[in-house]
Amino acid sequence: MQLSEIELDEVYTELCYRMSEVGDERLADVLARMVLLLMHEVGDARRIHKAIDAALEGLPKTVAVERPVGLLQ
Repeated sequence: MQLSEIELDEVYTELCYRMSEVGDERLADVLARMVLLLMHEVGDARRIHKAIDAALEGLPKTVAVERPVGLLQ
């Protein structure tokens, strides 16, 4: 089930207002927590990996990160 454009706009706007209330210094905390909660709700690792790929598409890697053995790249 997907959100309609109107629903997506409404929840995005609500998120923006709510994040403004906590201030810029807490934005990363709010977004990280929200992502974890939504991952749990989605409950499908393949879909989550695809969403991660889509979110990072076109963004340059600015830091080299060594991943633990066995972690998907």
